[in-house]
Amino acid sequence: MSPAHESPCEMMKRLARELEKEIHRTEERIDELEDKIASLQAQPDPPETEIQALKQALDSLRNKVSEDRNSLSTLQDVITENC
Repeated sequence: MSPAHESPCEMMKRLARELEKEIHRTEERIDELEDKIASLQAQPDPPETEIQALKQALDSLRNKVSEDRNSLSTLQDVITENC
């Protein structure tokens, strides 16, 4: 995937771009889950078990975004200092 001639700075910049894309994809998934939960909660007899499972998945994705943002921030700091 990465070319053999890729410098360390180029590699870190590529990794930062990939991480930004991953964060964006995860945020889109979070939006989808929030919409699904809202839709289920609007039903006359909402399926609580399914809603709770979706909320757990949502929490997990939010934690992932937070961790990925911290990683991206650290990576951007390294790039700024060294490239």
